[in-house]
Amino acid sequence: MVRLVMTDSRFSLAGLDPNEDTVTGTGYQSSSGMLRQDVPHIRRIRHGIISLFSEQSIAPWREEVEEVADDLISKLPDGHQPPDLNKQYFEPLVVRAVALSAGITKEESDKLYDFSNKVLVRVETAEDRARICGAWRELYDYGSNLINRKLSDPDDRLLSKIFVQLKNTHLNDDQIVAASGTILAGFYTPFGILSVSAVELFRHPDVVEACQKESTLWERTIEELMRYKAHFNFFLPRVATEDVTLGDVKIHAGQVVLPSLHAAVNDPESFTYPNVFTTHRKQARCNIVFGAGPHFCPGAALSRQWLQVGLERLFTTLPGLRLTKQYSDLKWQPGSISMPKEVLVTWDKEHI
Repeated sequence: MVRLVMTDSRFSLAGLDPNEDTVTGTGYQSSSGMLRQDVPHIRRIRHGIISLFSEQSIAPWREEVEEVADDLISKLPDGHQPPDLNKQYFEPLVVRAVALSAGITKEESDKLYDFSNKVLVRVETAEDRARICGAWRELYDYGSNLINRKLSDPDDRLLSKIFVQLKNTHLNDDQIVAASGTILAGFYTPFGILSVSAVELFRHPDVVEACQKESTLWERTIEELMRYKAHFNFFLPRVATEDVTLGDVKIHAGQVVLPSLHAAVNDPESFTYPNVFTTHRKQARCNIVFGAGPHFCPGAALSRQWLQVGLERLFTTLPGLRLTKQYSDLKWQPGSISMPKEVLVTWDKEHI
């Protein structure tokens, strides 16, 4: 049902009224943004850039991401003890991974990360509207300058290629800025997923041990982690453009529908024993966590690469890695993905 709503042309994002969106900030961005476009306009934007995010295209950057991960891990013993993986590993890993793949400085990546935290948020009160709209406008201004610089002095990294493709699609300047803003903000979403995934692995040492013995198991493990726990609570709200009946539910034209990813990944018709964490599922991948149809996340392969590198390097480098407190004692913070406020760890330092 969730996949159907995401792919059915009778459900629109373009018609979303921000005042009706009480969960996400989707409606607060430009109507030309990628999240607000419907078919065929969204396909026009995606057509030129989708190949840039393919597994083959991003594969050459894996070694560089591994070097970033190894560098951050090597500094954990020298930093604040016990180290908080959120602040000392997961967050800087994503920020630096974005910088190297996008072809920007760490300072620029830090700035974009700050924008991402301001625009991709849950909407808690009516007063949030002005703040979120203002944050999107600031991101567009910053992105406009970045686009102009990359177009005038291109390199072989992701952003230059994306901006050139969007320019070749004959979008006007405002449309390019709006579409790019969606991409720039979305780069940093793997941070929370990394944090949640690591904490879940601490609860399954047998899975970690199996992956350490057979590295090919990491890919399957990452997929199950995203399905089981490390995914966004909600995806994109949609508005019914006409009366639609889904199963035995009648949805009237103009009503807002909010597909729940959490419901989709726990559907017993799609996943046997969905409440059980297991790396032995028949499904090779759980693509629904990245959306579906014309709004399937173009950065899915990039996210998978960072998640696999980040977790594999961490759990294969530090022997006996473990939390300093019980899982039940962790404090969680709300958001589009609920994640622990801190992940304090220790390990068998005498064996390094």
